[in-house]
Amino acid sequence: MKINQDARLFVTLLKPGEEVAHTFAKGRHGWLQVAKGGIELNGQTLEPGDGAAISKEQKLTIQGTKDSEVLLFDLA
Repeated sequence: MKINQDARLFVTLLKPGEEVAHTFAKGRHGWLQVAKGGIELNGQTLEPGDGAAISKEQKLTIQGTKDSEVLLFDLA
């Protein structure tokens, strides 16, 4: 998919207990959307349909609490 913005899109599927991390470059922001399942984002619980605006965070840790599908937008 092509978008005409300074953005990167990441999609991941997680099983309970699986974990991924993402590090933002300086000055970048993010949006995380839980499409399916449930996760913990830096210790905060998110369920299907939940989203999180991310600013002033350098590193994210995303852990599945259920079979999950997550989208992460890394934005300028």
